[in-house]
Amino acid sequence: MILVFSKRLTYLRKESELTQDEISKKLNISRLAYTHYENGTYEPSIQTLELIADFYDVSTDFLLGRTFIRKPYPKY
Repeated sequence: MILVFSKRLTYLRKESELTQDEISKKLNISRLAYTHYENGTYEPSIQTLELIADFYDVSTDFLLGRTFIRKPYPKY
């Protein structure tokens, strides 16, 4: 899970053209923690995983590599 998560996280950040510092500030987490997530050193908590998914507008399943579909369900 970690390898897919870290690769997708890096991809989404680069796609958004933001730095790790900019994203960590928007998510209100430390840059070091975000760096560890991208490097696959640490796993985020469930709450942080949901926060990241909401920020990038993708599902947690997409972040975890369980699907290739970014957002399978519409928001209600």
